Amino acid sequence: MTHATRNNTIGMGILAGIIVVATMVVYVPQQRELNRLRAEISQEKIRMTDNGRICSAVPAMLKQVQTLKKRYSNFDQRLPRQIELGGFLREISGDLAQESLVNQSIEPGNPRRSDLFHTLPIMLRFRGTYLSLASFLKRLSEMERLTQVERITISGENGNPSKPGEPWGLNIEVLMNIYFTES
Repeated sequence: MTHATRNNTIGMGILAGIIVVATMVVYVPQQRELNRLRAEISQEKIRMTDNGRICSAVPAMLKQVQTLKKRYSNFDQRLPRQIELGGFLREISGDLAQESLVNQSIEPGNPRRSDLFHTLPIMLRFRGTYLSLASFLKRLSEMERLTQVERITISGENGNPSKPGEPWGLNIEVLMNIYFTES
């Protein structure tokens, strides 16, 4: 082998060594990092797609919030600052009369205090039909004042009306609560 050939072979060997070392030291780690970043980008795209689906519900939710705000805008009007018992009892008595519920007895109880509001129990006793009771309860649920029916007791005299012209006459007791804040 001649001196030039040997120098060329050594030069080629050194060049091949530099290429192998450069590949191992530079290219392979960069390729790993590139693959890791591509996988991360792929995961982020999936996460962004999922977040996009979730965010697409926001306009509908905002519309629903606006609807609920309108629906409950006067909610605090349903919990008055004082009892206003007289007007409420007149309203209840009028509703009972409109539903043909007779022998009315309205007995307010003693107010009960709690931290945020007060409760006044009221016992109603009257006589009428199931349909009249249902109509009366519907009227109660539509009242401006916040009310809650605690108990309904219905009894009859062996299912027979007490008066000849009164079909399906029932004795009805309704225990209800009204709520108010301190005045």
